[in-house]
Order: sequence, then C-alpha cells, then structure tokens
Amino acid sequence: MSKLVIVESPAKAKTIASVLGAGYVVRASLGHVRDLPDKELGIDLDRNFKPTYHLLRAKSKTLKQLREALANADELYLATDPDREGEAIAWHLQQALKPRVRTQRVTFHAITPADIQAAFAQPRAIDMQLVDAQQARRVLDRLVGYQVSPLLWKSTGGKSAGRVQSVALRLVVDREREIRDFVPQEYWSIHADLAKQPDHAQHFLARLIQIGTQKVGLDQSIHLKTKEDAERIIADLQGAVYRVKDLKTERKARKPWPPFTTSTLQQSASARLHLSPAETMKIAQELYEGVDIGEGKPVGLITYMRTDSTAISPEAQAAARQMITDTLGAKYLPEAAPQYKTKVKNAQEAHEAIRPTDVRRYPKHLQSHLSPRQFQVYDLIWRRFVASQMAAALYDVTTVNVAATAEGKPPFLFRAVGRDLVFDGFLRVWQEEDKSDDEDEPQTLPPLSVNELLDLLALIPKQHFTQPPGRYTESALVKALEERGIGRPSTYAAIIKTLKDRDYVVLEKRVLSPTTLGEATCDALIAAFPEVMDYTFTAQVEDWLDDVSRGERDWVKALTEFYTPFALALESAAAKMLPFKGEKIDRAAGTFKKRTSTKRGGRSKSNAPKARPALDPNAPVCPKCNSPMMKRTGPRGEFWGCSTYPKCKGTRPLS
Repeated sequence: MSKLVIVESPAKAKTIASVLGAGYVVRASLGHVRDLPDKELGIDLDRNFKPTYHLLRAKSKTLKQLREALANADELYLATDPDREGEAIAWHLQQALKPRVRTQRVTFHAITPADIQAAFAQPRAIDMQLVDAQQARRVLDRLVGYQVSPLLWKSTGGKSAGRVQSVALRLVVDREREIRDFVPQEYWSIHADLAKQPDHAQHFLARLIQIGTQKVGLDQSIHLKTKEDAERIIADLQGAVYRVKDLKTERKARKPWPPFTTSTLQQSASARLHLSPAETMKIAQELYEGVDIGEGKPVGLITYMRTDSTAISPEAQAAARQMITDTLGAKYLPEAAPQYKTKVKNAQEAHEAIRPTDVRRYPKHLQSHLSPRQFQVYDLIWRRFVASQMAAALYDVTTVNVAATAEGKPPFLFRAVGRDLVFDGFLRVWQEEDKSDDEDEPQTLPPLSVNELLDLLALIPKQHFTQPPGRYTESALVKALEERGIGRPSTYAAIIKTLKDRDYVVLEKRVLSPTTLGEATCDALIAAFPEVMDYTFTAQVEDWLDDVSRGERDWVKALTEFYTPFALALESAAAKMLPFKGEKIDRAAGTFKKRTSTKRGGRSKSNAPKARPALDPNAPVCPKCNSPMMKRTGPRGEFWGCSTYPKCKGTRPLS
C-alpha cells in the first residue's frame, strides 16, 4: 500500500514526487473536478442558496485515474494550493472521491524539501471556513453573472457581467470620462539660472516661490496665468541683486520597498517587463511549481505567488542577511531584519511574500536553465527580495533659499533643491525611477554659504498646463483595485483578461481605454444595479467574505444580505437597461476600434472587426463563457453556437 498525494498541476506533482520519494504516489487533479452546472443557475434560491455541483465531464478520465490510485492507498493527502480556492478544490476532491482511508490536508508555500517535509509532519483537516468563503464567492458570482448577463445582451449587446469584472470596467470608463471632460489650466513659473562668483561654470536653477509675503504658484496667492504675467515679474526683477538667504542640509534615508505580493509583482512586471498580469502569473506559476536547473529534477524556485502578505520567515531573512554580508559587505545590512506591515485590508497573513526559495540561487547562475521570460521574472523577484532586506539608501538633501532685491520692489524669494547620494544601500540591487516634480527636480548644487552673492545668468519663464489623470495601464488598474479593496489580488489577472476578451476595453500603447460597447455596458449596469456597481459596496462584499473565512459570519446570511436588494433590482432591470439598446457597438462600421493594418507575408491585413449576423435577442447564453449564442449550421443541422467562435467553442442543441 502507498500514500496518495493529490496536487493541482502535473509540474507540481513531479516536483513533489521527487522530494517525497518511495512510499508516496503523487497525482494531479488538473484544478477543479466539480463545479456548478453550465446550462443552468445551479443554485436553489429557496433552500438557502444550496449549490448543485456536477462532476466536470472533462475530468472524467482524471477522476478515474485518481480513484484507481486511491484503491491502492492506505492514506490520502490533499495538497492543493494554500489559498481559499485550493481549500475548496481539496473539499471537492474529497466529495467526489469519497475516500474510505484516512484523509488529511497539507499546505506549503514553497516547493522545497524542507517546506514539504514540514507540511507532511503537520497535516490537518480541511478548513471549512475557507471552503465556505470560497463557496460563497462562487455562488455570489454565479447569481450576478447568470442573471444579469442575459439582460445585458438584450440591451447593449454586451457579452457578460460580473460582480467584480463590471466594477473594474467602471474604473476604466470613469477615468476615460474624467480625461474627456478635463479642461487644461495654463500657468507659468519663473526660474533663475544662478552662478557662483566669479566662476560661472558652477551654476544651478532656482524657482521663484514668493514675492513679498505672497506665495507664487498654481492655486497660490500669485498665480501666473499667462506669458504676460510672467514677463511683468521678469521686468520687475531687472537689476536685482541675488544673495543666498539661508540653506539647510539634511541627511535623508530612502527605505527599500517590501518584498512582492501578487499585486505588486504584477505592477512591477508590467512597468519593467511589459508583461500583462496574466502572463506574469503564468510565469510565476512555472517558477513556483518547479524547473529543472541542472540537478536532474524540477526545483521550486519561488514561494507561492498568490499572496497579499509582505511577511518573510525568520529562516529566509537570516539566509538573506548572511548572503548580503558575504557578497556586499556588512555595511549593506541593517542592524535588525526589516519588518514590513501589510497595507492591504484583510490580508491573508498566514502566507509569506513572494521570494526566492533559496536566496543563493543567483539569477545569473540560473539563466541558462530558464526561458528569457522566466529569467526576467525570477531576476525581478530575487532583486526585490534581496533589496527589501538591505540597508536604506542615504542622501544629503540641501535646500537653498535665494533672496532677490530690486529697488522699489518687494523682496523676491527663489528656491533650489540639491540631492547627493551618500550611500547607495538597497539601490545597489534595485534601481527605482525618480518621480520628482519637474519644477523642483533635484540637482547637484555647488558649495554655497549664507549671504554669498550670486550672479544671474538668465531668467527663464516656463509655460505649464495642468494635466488630466492618465489612462490606466494594466499595472495601475491592479493598484486601483487593490487600494479600493475590490476583488482579491489572485483574481486581478483574470478580471483584466476578461475585460479585453469581452471587447469592453482595448490595450493600446500599454494603456486601457473603454470601447463603445464597454461604455454602454457600464452605463446600463449602473442604471439597473447602482449598488452592485458601487465601489464601496463591492469592497464591503469582500469584507463579508473575509468574515466568513474567519468564522465570524455565516455564509448563507452574507449571501442573503446581498441577494435581497439584488433580487428587487432584477425585477426592474430590463426596463432600466432598455434605453441603452441603441448604443450597441457597430462592428460593421468599425466604431469599435480604428482600422489598422499589419503586413504578413508581403500582404496588408486589416485588423478591423468584421461584420457579424444580427444576434437573436431570445437566444440562450453560452454555457462556457456566458456570451450570447447564435444559430449555426453543421453536418447534423442547425444548433446554437457561441457568438465568439473560434475563441469559445460552446454549443447547445436548438431544442
């Protein structure tokens, strides 16, 4: 007899099997084996939202193989991922397999011999509080998606709605309209190019900040609105004498960033590597599950990549501190290991941050064993973790105030800021771009003293315009969702991918813009379901689910609190969404997206959307993706086929 271990993916199974050795059989479930039915709601609204789970047809072969392995086992270990969804998958496996042997749950956040052995030394029962929280989320999302999507299709032609997806769409639409409605405001600033006497080679820029007792600047007492305003001030400064009024130098520390969470990894990979959140998570999954790095077996290179915690184990910190001392020197090590406080509300602190499983697996030593993208993501994670354990960078920041006095005029005050790096600290391994104000960009100042006279080389007027907020990049949208407490970090990649796949947003030049369809869909949903589309309410639902996961709230009660007002909104939704019917996207006319061409094989190929047959408003929703279906003809006659074919190949009979 043997011990059967069930994990989620084959790659993970292979890595774990190499650690556990003889006596253990490791098999993969390939994710979920049970789910709600495709072609019906699958939730009994009259029996406390009781879900009806079906075995997935695509997993019949997998389940058969798992049952055969279980027949020869005397123990079963459910080792699915260490999060709520992983806990739910473990429970579904137990329900589907109905094991008659001792069944235990094991979790580990890194696939290393030490972590795996520690997990198997302390197995536990399935945590039903986590299962209930995940089950409540699944039921909640089904209630919204299956009941709102058909209404949406009949109004705007939108393909689907989702409790979190639609709110994420609203963020993009609201930002686009904010940009559209923005009216730029002109303003001017005046800079003095000043030099030490007598050597004008040492010069610097100082900005006018005050005239007499009045501040100068946008929204200040003196607002230079036009070029003429700036020129009048420059005329008043003719013949002025410039003298250093005062100066102050402060030693400032720039602390390192904390190690990565799911959200910050997605943001950084998007900004630095131009990877989408979905691509980032796919590559991180590969690094977590294991890669052969020349040791003859797969090795897990990073800890679990779905986490919102910045915590680091004492052992990992000790290893990092020793490595930093050995390779960079003791001066790069802070006196005490840094402790980072997680800023995300209701973070799952049982997890660690994302870090390398062995800090001495240097990126350059692994490069030949990794794909280019795997190397880039691993290098990013390694550097961020190492930097997070290093000493702060030190700067000397000097602020100089320069008085300009002109006969018969009030005193003028100019200011310059200089910044000099004294000690690079964590910047030795992690470089950050400076995001300083253009008007006070740090510069290197020459040595100056109080009352020192300066020569004026030039007075420089600069025109500025207030800027609208930028469109969301994928990383900025992830950050906005996290800051508002909307959804979970592990879902952000799928949410953004869905918005793009549904033609609600387009990604161009790395920024997201709503399509005509996206805006119409958002407006229709706000009109019919204002509470569901409310940012605060959506975040509050996440609080309910977190309460369920901690055993502080009953999941049925939480669903009831949501569904009671939602059901009332459903009754009047169709009428409220009807006015948006005329705002359907005109695919044939190309209003969805401007036409572009790419050359392939010497030919020009248009990427403009093609015209599609009109959709039947009474057609069903695709059982696979919730998109509207359309009549198609095959060898056996007519049938309903998904309108997004070939992207989705869902079908169902006409009857």
